[in-house]
Amino acid sequence: MSPFYFLFPPFILFSLCLTSCHDKKENPKQPFKKPKLAVQEASHNPSAEVERFTGAHTRIVWSESNREESFDTFALGERLTLKGIDTRDGRGERLVLDVLGNYSRPLMTSDGKSILYTVKNTKSKNNKKYYKPVIYRTDWKGGAPVKLAEGYATTSWNDPTTGTEWVYAVTHFKSSRALQIEGKKLVRFPLDDPDKVEVVYDETPVTPDNIQISRDGTSASGLFPWPNGGLFRVQNGKWTAQKLLNGCWASHSPDNSGLFWVFNGDHNGVTMFAEDGVKSWEVRFNHHEGLIGNELYHPRWSNHPRILTFTGPYVKQEKVKGSNINNSSSAPHIYLAKFNEKADKIESWLQVTQGKLAESYPDVWIADTGKVNLPGFSIPELDPTTIVHEWPGSREGLLFVWRDRQTLNSFHTRDGKKMESIIESKDAGRFGRHQEMRLDGGTFTIAEDDESAPVLKHLSDSAPASVSMVVLPSLYYKRQDSGKDTSEIIRGPNLSACMEANRLVLTSANGSSKGTEPLPADPFHLAILRKPDGFDAFVNGQRIALVPSASSTPPSAATDTLTFGGNWNGGLLSVVVYDHVLNETEVQLDAQSAERQIAKFTPAPVQIKIRAKLTEASSMPTAEGIDPYTSSLVIYIYDVEKVMEGDFTDKHILVKHWAMLGQKPVDAMPREVGKSYDLVLERESGHPNLKGERVMDDTTAFDLEPWFDVASPRVTTK
Repeated sequence: MSPFYFLFPPFILFSLCLTSCHDKKENPKQPFKKPKLAVQEASHNPSAEVERFTGAHTRIVWSESNREESFDTFALGERLTLKGIDTRDGRGERLVLDVLGNYSRPLMTSDGKSILYTVKNTKSKNNKKYYKPVIYRTDWKGGAPVKLAEGYATTSWNDPTTGTEWVYAVTHFKSSRALQIEGKKLVRFPLDDPDKVEVVYDETPVTPDNIQISRDGTSASGLFPWPNGGLFRVQNGKWTAQKLLNGCWASHSPDNSGLFWVFNGDHNGVTMFAEDGVKSWEVRFNHHEGLIGNELYHPRWSNHPRILTFTGPYVKQEKVKGSNINNSSSAPHIYLAKFNEKADKIESWLQVTQGKLAESYPDVWIADTGKVNLPGFSIPELDPTTIVHEWPGSREGLLFVWRDRQTLNSFHTRDGKKMESIIESKDAGRFGRHQEMRLDGGTFTIAEDDESAPVLKHLSDSAPASVSMVVLPSLYYKRQDSGKDTSEIIRGPNLSACMEANRLVLTSANGSSKGTEPLPADPFHLAILRKPDGFDAFVNGQRIALVPSASSTPPSAATDTLTFGGNWNGGLLSVVVYDHVLNETEVQLDAQSAERQIAKFTPAPVQIKIRAKLTEASSMPTAEGIDPYTSSLVIYIYDVEKVMEGDFTDKHILVKHWAMLGQKPVDAMPREVGKSYDLVLERESGHPNLKGERVMDDTTAFDLEPWFDVASPRVTTK
């Protein structure tokens, strides 16, 4: 029997955690009870307490800020120390290296003997960060660091077949204003022969936190790049990526159970996945009395499938703008936590460190874990047959490919160059429950970078081109468009597709054409073919009649980007731009793919309409506070006063509202506690698009089912 089945006695919380728990004022009307769970705090003998918690020889390594006033959560600076605990050396918490420097993402090798860390070498210029990371190796005796290779080390894995210890690293980093970092390649090299570098994945950019690999090496977690969290699968040496959720800090179990998680946007738990993402469930990490209501960070699986680590709590400061992660009112510390056997609940916690200095990036090694497994889970075998791409119908001449938010929208151009289609939301543009571009109140544009240049240049040159897309009309969302104004579907250089009185209007520098029949009210496939002598258009694979039009829509030759939506309450999926005119067979293939995609749409969730009085309101997000996210939800608690439509019998309700979209505050937010509001709501469970979104939650209603405000948001444009 594993030593981790040992039952731990209860104990008294330290005053630090009691203080962090009771900083909030209790609401005298609050009917909810905080959960009572087993918790274990480190004493002044952390080695003994750690080993009692894990049941075996344990080593923990992390980065620590050297100044009380500077937490350096992302390990960018040079005033950090490398700290550690080896529960068998009798020294307790101690310095591993006694030199101040940059120690980012400390890692241990699979035998726990060597410590790897990365010096980021971060430079700032013109508000951008530039990285030249270098990987070093030291040991628990504090030996002189040895340079291994350029790059950012993300994990170490021992090949069970050959015994080779491999170091995996991300390389070729781009400069950025964002907090998250990303490189172009994931590589690996033998620990003892770092000059033998192999590229294992370069189909998309990669964010280095966290990549962890299963024991057999066939499955790994990843961000490709942030916020695209999901799974790497390895077959015949080839790594392929599958996005499953927007989020951060993906992490993989160290056994062959195939479990992995993506950290949620509220920074207090994870979405756990099994069977290559087929199954998923939520696990909260902050049920510990000292963590409730606060955020966590740096979550990472240890080399034992039931033990994980993270830092926290990150406690909000009153009247201080910015992220809790960077502006906590108390220093975050290292915690260990233990899953139950089903990995659907945290059953106990241990606070490892104390004091006024902030810790980050913990990694945990536990002895004798080579045969420990989570029962009831396994990594599915990959189908050896070749995957046939059913979409797009043609793989030739691709200039832009965006299927949905859940897809890694990468493709190859005619000359074999790898490209990625990235879109950015504007105003209240957001993603809908089918992971589509939801365009009521806002738009999306193609990202302004080198990847967008070929499609923009081709469209502006008036060369033959085609656009294929799935259109979700406004009526599908039970919304109306203005019959007097033009509603834009897509606008690019020398090409626009709009609607006037629900008729399609196509415009280029050579003039406009208008459809003679109304467009469908249900989701449909639309193909637009720009030819030298005008346009052709197809709806659901059928050619539609077009006539010359004196449209009020001006020619779009001056447009220097590609914009989706504009004064339109609809949505878009599966957008492809080709560098040629599609033939009818290719149009039919895309239409058939769209038909299959639309058939998989889940029915609209049941709505309720209520009048309710606001009793608890979370704080409003700020742009700097949610960086690198650009949007955020807030959680409000209401007392239900009247049910006007639908069935709802509870006296209290938890509602998630959009509070910020595209770095702009949502109109009519925040709301006033004590005031009543009419709400149109659907269960959050019917909106998978909300998973992974940033969430502000200062409430105490931990046991209420979440609902989502489906009213169409608008943002402040001043």
